[in-house]
Amino acid sequence: MLPRIGWFTFGVVASVMAGGLSACHSPGGEKTSLKIAPVTVETVLVRPTGGLREGQVSAVVRARHEALIRSRVSGRVLAIPVALGGFVHKGDVLIRLSDRSQEAAVRAADATLQEARSSFGRIDALYHSSSATRAEWDRARRILAVALAGDQRAHSILGWSAIRAPFSGRISRKRVRVGDSVVPGAPLIAVIESGAMEVKAQIPSSWAEAIHPGEQANLEIGNPLRRIPVRIREIAAGTDPLSHTVRIRASIESADAGEVRAGTFGTLSVPIGTASRILIPGSALLNQDGLREVFVVEDGRAYLQYVRTGKRLDGQVQILSGLSGGETVVVHPEGRLVNGTPVRVKGAA
Repeated sequence: MLPRIGWFTFGVVASVMAGGLSACHSPGGEKTSLKIAPVTVETVLVRPTGGLREGQVSAVVRARHEALIRSRVSGRVLAIPVALGGFVHKGDVLIRLSDRSQEAAVRAADATLQEARSSFGRIDALYHSSSATRAEWDRARRILAVALAGDQRAHSILGWSAIRAPFSGRISRKRVRVGDSVVPGAPLIAVIESGAMEVKAQIPSSWAEAIHPGEQANLEIGNPLRRIPVRIREIAAGTDPLSHTVRIRASIESADAGEVRAGTFGTLSVPIGTASRILIPGSALLNQDGLREVFVVEDGRAYLQYVRTGKRLDGQVQILSGLSGGETVVVHPEGRLVNGTPVRVKGAA
């Protein structure tokens, strides 16, 4: 237990001069008997309760689906009709590349296909009139099939000059500008799926056995702090041999998913077992120059007690040290009590 706040024992001369002891907030010393009427107070009995034991690790928010789109053809960037962060629908044009070489390839393929069709028509007529052999007919048919495939590929490649969104989402990165020349494989633009966010974190390997897919955890981000519920989705089967950690992923399933930006860092609290904890009403807590204190009732008097606090949970404050259970703590003590004030517990006989 942390040290209790007491009173200095003043000399008789000081007592006479002061006409009695005044309420003081000094650490150390002994409890002082004050000749004042008892104050009626409301109290709660501190009882340790069972609860989940949580482990906290750093985490980052990522889009569950992100696509870095690369060029499949050579060309020059003609237009980028989307803005960074803008929303796009599946199939929307993101980038337009020059297509002169592709158009020339299409014209050549069309001409080759037309010639192959004409040649096959002549051979086919001769074959049916017994003026061409079967081998000549088979050769003409193969040439036609090759020309048809080449024409289809040329038309398909022509469509590659229009870079389209693979799914609905937002533009997260642009890697090129209008006027840039690109080659096949060059990264162009990135899209992340909206509303499908996940949390990635590395947990100590000793926690891995206590965490299971489907369990709820909490992500704390922002300033002021926001607590967002998440659900454990994946736990890696192996452990990193260097860091001795295990990778986990959790899904943000609430409406907050659309408001959390990819790349946001936070703290992930995951359940790793059960533990006894002490909770008191937040209204019992005092803040004196940055120190947390409560009034504990003993032998009909209220004495200040330093405490160290943890998380706030639905109006309750977790006490990490200073109280061990069994104490009677005053609720709503503001402005009514000083250290050692006689009290009468409300409702007591």
